[in-house]
Amino acid sequence: MGSINGEVMKRQIHLLITAMAVIAAGHTAQALELDWGGAFRAEGHYIRNYALDSDSGYTRDAVRENAGGYYIPGGGSANANFQNLFLKLKPKLIVNDNIYIKSEWWLGDPVFGFFGSAAPYSFDQRQFYSSQSRGSTISAQRFWADFVSDVGTVRIGRAPLHWGLGLVWNNGDGVWDRYASTGDTVALLTKFGSFSFMPSFTKYSMGNNISGSCHVFGGVCNTARGGADVTDISLWIKYENPDDDLEGGVNFIKRVSGAAQDPAAGYLGIGSAGTTQLPSGAHFNIWDLYGKKRFGKFSLAGELPITTGEVAGIDYKTFAFAVESGFKFNEKWETGLKFGQAAGQPNMQTPRPDRFKAFFFNPNYKVAHIMFNYQFISFAGPNSQNNPAVNSTQLLSPFDNPIVNARYINWGGSFTLDKWNFNTSFTYAMAIETAKPGSFFYNTWRRRIYQSATQQEQSKNMGWEMDYGFKFHWDEAFVLSGDIGFFFPGSFYGFSNTQAGNKQSMVMGGAVKAAVTF
Repeated sequence: MGSINGEVMKRQIHLLITAMAVIAAGHTAQALELDWGGAFRAEGHYIRNYALDSDSGYTRDAVRENAGGYYIPGGGSANANFQNLFLKLKPKLIVNDNIYIKSEWWLGDPVFGFFGSAAPYSFDQRQFYSSQSRGSTISAQRFWADFVSDVGTVRIGRAPLHWGLGLVWNNGDGVWDRYASTGDTVALLTKFGSFSFMPSFTKYSMGNNISGSCHVFGGVCNTARGGADVTDISLWIKYENPDDDLEGGVNFIKRVSGAAQDPAAGYLGIGSAGTTQLPSGAHFNIWDLYGKKRFGKFSLAGELPITTGEVAGIDYKTFAFAVESGFKFNEKWETGLKFGQAAGQPNMQTPRPDRFKAFFFNPNYKVAHIMFNYQFISFAGPNSQNNPAVNSTQLLSPFDNPIVNARYINWGGSFTLDKWNFNTSFTYAMAIETAKPGSFFYNTWRRRIYQSATQQEQSKNMGWEMDYGFKFHWDEAFVLSGDIGFFFPGSFYGFSNTQAGNKQSMVMGGAVKAAVTF
C-alpha cells in the first residue's frame, strides 16, 4: 500500500510541476509581445537600348570589351526585360519595457530576386515547369537587442547603420532600396536634452580564423602574417530641435582593415593595369557632416563626408557632398532641387597611384531613374544561377551603379491629388576626371586601373535625362507606381580606349512597381 501511495504521490507531484510549468509558460507568453512589420514588393523593368548603341546589343566586341574603356557588351538582345520579387519581414519581440529584440528576415534577394531565376536543374528530377526555392530561402539579415537603461540604450547584435542622407551609412529601409548598411555592433545611444551621442564598435569581417589570419587554399588554412579584421570605430553627435525644424551633427568613423585579407574572400584594394583587385589593408577616417532645416515652406538638407588616411599604403584623401532642397507651394504642388558631387580618381603616370581620391556614394542614394541606377555593363550577365556552374560570387548586379566621379544636378516637381501623385525631373551630370593620352586612368565601372591606349581625351559630358512617374496610394499599406525615363548619354561613354569609339543613342527605361508595407 505504501508503495502504491508513493507512486500516486509521485504522479501528483509530477502533474503539479507540469501544471506550474504550463501556467508559468502561459504567463511568460502573455508578458511577451510580438510585433510584425515589413514590406512586400514586386516590380517589372524594361530597358530599351541598354548598350547605348541601338546596333550593338546582339554582339560582343572582344577588343573593346578588354580595352578597359566604357564599352557595354551585348547580352544577345538590344533590350532588357526583367522582373523582381522580394519580401522583408521585421519581427520585434518586446520582452518588457526595457528590452527589445529586433530582427529582419529576407525572403528572396532585393538585388537578384528575379522572376525565373530558380529554374530546377536537369538532374533535380522534379517537375521542370516549376520554380524552386533556390534564391528564395529565408535568411536572417539582421538580429539585435536594445536594452534601455538609465544611461541610454545599449545596442548589441547585427544591426542597421544609418546617418544623414545615406551617402556612407544607409540602412536600406526604403521600400525600393537594395543595399543595406549592416554591421555586428556594440553601441550606446545617450541623450542629453536636444543632443544625442552614440559611440559604437562595428565589425564587418573577422577574416577566416579567430587567432590572426589565414588564407584558405584547397580547404587548408595557411597562416598569414597580420590581421584580416575589418572594423569601424565610430562616434556620432547629433542635435535635434523639433520646434525649430532643425537637426544636424557629425559622424566620426575610423575604418581599419588588416593587411592579411584573403585574396579569394577578403576586402580588396585598388586593381592596377586591368588586373584583378588585390587584398590590402586600410586605415582611414571619415568625418561625415550632416544638417537639415525647414523654413516654412522651404526645406534644406545636406551631407558632407570627408575622408583622410590610407588604402593599401596609398594616400586616401577625398570628399563628397549632396544637397537637397524643396519648396512646397501648397498641399498639391511642390518642387525640389538636388545637386552634389562625388570625387573621381585623377590620371596617373604609373599603374600604382601615389594617391586615391574616388568616392562612391551608397547605391541606395538615387537622383534619376536610369543614370546612377542601372549598371548596363552587367546586363550581359551572369545574373542568375540557373546554370549550376555559376556560383553566387560570380553574379553581376544590374543595379550596382553608385554616384562616383560626377557632378550632378536634378530639378523636379510633383503634383498630388487625393491618392495620386505625379512627378517629373530633369538630371544632368558631368565627370570630374577623364582619361587622357599617355597616362593611366581609373574605370569606375570595373573599379580597376588601365593604361590609355589612344590619343583621344575622354569627354566630361555624361549626359542628361528626363523622368516621369506616378504613384497611386490605394490605402496606407498599398502603393502602385510607374516610372519612365529618357536618358541621352554624353560623349563620356564614347570612350572605349580603342581607335573605334562607342556610339551613343537614347536609352529608354520604364518600371512598374507594386508594394505593400505593414
